[in-house]
Amino acid sequence: MIEWFIVAFISLPNTDRIELKQMQESFINKDACVKYMEETPGIINDIMILEPSNTGMYFQCLDTDEVSRLKIKRKSI
Repeated sequence: MIEWFIVAFISLPNTDRIELKQMQESFINKDACVKYMEETPGIINDIMILEPSNTGMYFQCLDTDEVSRLKIKRKSI
């Protein structure tokens, strides 16, 4: 079964680095994930608490396979 997760892509100051944060809660499909993002603006506040010096952020709903690929890519660089 494929699960979907909200992943935050966070820009950090004075670097070219993008930090990734994956939400712990999973969703059964992409529509449920997107709906949660639309109805829960508090996720922005969560990122502001975790990375208060960020210079920007965006969110995407990614499935289990894509999250795994991103984790592997981060470790291989």
